[in-house]
Amino acid sequence: MKQQKNISLTNELVRFLITGLLCAAADFLTTSLFLMILKNLPTTLQSALSLLAGFIVGVILNYLLSTYWVFKGKQKESVTRSTKFIVLFVIFSAIAYGLSYGTYELCRLTFDASLQVNINEIGIDYILTFTFWGDYVFWLFVLAFFLKTLIGLVWNYFTRKYILYKRRK
Repeated sequence: MKQQKNISLTNELVRFLITGLLCAAADFLTTSLFLMILKNLPTTLQSALSLLAGFIVGVILNYLLSTYWVFKGKQKESVTRSTKFIVLFVIFSAIAYGLSYGTYELCRLTFDASLQVNINEIGIDYILTFTFWGDYVFWLFVLAFFLKTLIGLVWNYFTRKYILYKRRK
């Protein structure tokens, strides 16, 4: 019985990580695209709007994958489709966004102050012309994006597993 539970938890974690990777990729592409589109805005506003656009795409994809694949059957369908559930899902996701945004901005400000580098210069146009070892600014952007994603991933897993999709008795 315990081995069955461990296998089930492992499968759930793998599905959650795959979901996280897919959502992070959608977030990354959306954020990069908006950084390029909004490049004439002040840097902080550019970050906020670009990260918000990525967040919205990621939340929609995450809700669908979490509900219908990762935690399928853990919660009644009538509950997961309810307004209350969706509002809670968005609220917890918004908290994750706040934590993630704060992490990204801390990285951006740190890189700007210590290295005089603006990681917001990275956009789809930059990525398409990128050479793998060509520019450390890209890797600083990836590091900031990875850290913000990791913070959000940990928060999202625990809120979904232990609050939203907690198996009801």
